[in-house]
Amino acid sequence: MAWLDAIGDLNWWAVLVATASTFLVGFLFYASGALGRRWAGLVGLTEEEMNSSAGAGPRFVATGIASLLTAILLGALILATGVEGLWEGLLFGAVVGLVLRAGAHVIHNGFAHLPTQLTVIDGLHDVLSLAVMGAILGVWQ
Repeated sequence: MAWLDAIGDLNWWAVLVATASTFLVGFLFYASGALGRRWAGLVGLTEEEMNSSAGAGPRFVATGIASLLTAILLGALILATGVEGLWEGLLFGAVVGLVLRAGAHVIHNGFAHLPTQLTVIDGLHDVLSLAVMGAILGVWQ
């Protein structure tokens, strides 16, 4: 399996930077501006709850682990498919984010009867996050 073999060829510094990039993208996407406030309202969080650090540790650890696994798989797929450079990596990451991550939001949120705006906001975040990951991994192989 080419993607599995590619794991051994990963640039682990690139994987770590790609993992860390998800925190920056998430902060910029959710914690700043009207979009973050709209998202908070859709999920039922007050501004005080959004800014609270109570229970943040386990959420950040879980997010870090999920982001690391995502960066590893995305990096392996990039190597296995011959994706190279900034723009190819960005596009590949965006497509993976759109199909797998945003697609999952559409399915789960749809059946959970959650607001379409929530699905769009979370889906866009995931597309952007994986596009940035893909760009990092595409450039820094």
